Amino acid sequence: MSHNVQNIAELIVKHLNDELSDVEQEALQAWLSESENNRLFFNKVISGTRIKEGLLQFQKTNEAAIWEKISKELPDETKQIGFRRSWLSYAAAAIVVLFISTATFFLIRHYQKMPGEIGETAQSLKNDVAPGGNKAVLTLADGSSIILDSAQNGALAQQGNTKVLKLNNGQLAYNLAGQQHPATTVLYNTISTPKGGQYQVVLPDGSKVWLNASSSLRFPTAFIGNERIVEITGEAYFEVASLKISDNLTKKRPFIVKVNGVEVDVMGTHFNVMAYGDEGKIKTTLLEGVVNVKRGKLNELLKPGQEAELSYNQTNDKIIIRNVDLEEAVAWKNGRFLFNNAEIRPIMRQLMRWYDVDVIYEGNVPERYFTANISRNTNLAELLKVFELSKIHFKIEGRKLIVMP
Repeated sequence: MSHNVQNIAELIVKHLNDELSDVEQEALQAWLSESENNRLFFNKVISGTRIKEGLLQFQKTNEAAIWEKISKELPDETKQIGFRRSWLSYAAAAIVVLFISTATFFLIRHYQKMPGEIGETAQSLKNDVAPGGNKAVLTLADGSSIILDSAQNGALAQQGNTKVLKLNNGQLAYNLAGQQHPATTVLYNTISTPKGGQYQVVLPDGSKVWLNASSSLRFPTAFIGNERIVEITGEAYFEVASLKISDNLTKKRPFIVKVNGVEVDVMGTHFNVMAYGDEGKIKTTLLEGVVNVKRGKLNELLKPGQEAELSYNQTNDKIIIRNVDLEEAVAWKNGRFLFNNAEIRPIMRQLMRWYDVDVIYEGNVPERYFTANISRNTNLAELLKVFELSKIHFKIEGRKLIVMP
């Protein structure tokens, strides 16, 4: 019996026991959505007929006899479909055998209320990796650094007229000490998240920034002049405070995000910028307000629900605009992995950054597409169960995640 079929069988039995975790529920739904045959097979199994037959057979005979019975039945079923092997026939047989072998205790507990424990995770995933968390390094204007995840809450530093505070919710805040003597010298700080890290920052103007893993934000400790300019690498979500120019209260003070030759001009809005070098693209996604995306002589005005895409290496000469799923675009900021018909390699890049692992491909890994909505607080081995149902297998060795056909 294949590892995939065994996983599916266990999910079906746990579904009957109402014991599926969120990740397992996603895995089962992903398998059901792959084909109508899968759904028909599932409905047949949960109807109760096969389960009762399997349990009755278990009570009357032994595993060897079951295998013998199945081996006799399969050729007849195969013959009825024109000598074409039916996956469903084999899977149905595997389900019955599973009841009296690796997952028998599920059925016993379901029908006879006897104690039992869930079997061990597959050997290839016996090692596990915890999810990322609030980790970052703050580099001050003088070049000194503060490791934020180990720093105490409260005041961390004084940067000109601005006090730097670490709050108890994994957030960094910049509070201006007073406006009587506004800053005249620009001091810059940089906050950087490692692989497996994320952090939130409240800028001196009240704007909020969420940093994803392997990202950085460079910003002034006090905004001087009529423009507010910051620079990022990686991925960041912004909620920009709307401010007026001090000597012209009818005109808004622009907020500009610079990333690898691209400028995003903002007038108080919510948006996400994804600019990882290994993705090969820079994507700006607008949730609220208005932004203008520019590179060189090119510029495009975005409406809420739209995304602007440019080549990361700046070899193309156009900005692509498309409508997108906003929930998917900012899922990371909301603590989720949200995949909508996504390919395996972009998914693995997200996992690589969040779980701080190196992804290695062995053999001819098939092209597969996945739809799932999973918490980013899930351990890696648990999350990988979703993908192991589609002829892709994984092995965790320390900080290496090996992907295999």
